[in-house]
Amino acid sequence: MLGSGTLDRLLAQGMRYMFVSNSDNLGATLDLRLLTHFAKSKAPFMMEVAERTEADKKGGHLARDAVTRDLLLRESAQCPEDDEKQFQDVSKYKYFNTN
Repeated sequence: MLGSGTLDRLLAQGMRYMFVSNSDNLGATLDLRLLTHFAKSKAPFMMEVAERTEADKKGGHLARDAVTRDLLLRESAQCPEDDEKQFQDVSKYKYFNTN
């Protein structure tokens, strides 16, 4: 969306919120109670997470920014090869993004 200019167009049209789901989750729906909570919280983003297991080692997980300590989503593509073992440590990174 960023590279195509779509994000800029949506923002220019006044869009403030977006619901994103993977194509393999055709049953995903937006719960207006969650959207209301999110809007009131003024959080930068919200995502559905679940506890990680050994089977979830390669998926993105919740982490904290080393400088700001803000929560962020860290994907395997962002992980340097020499940090892969730590990235896959399910005892350190206990939750993964379900989307």
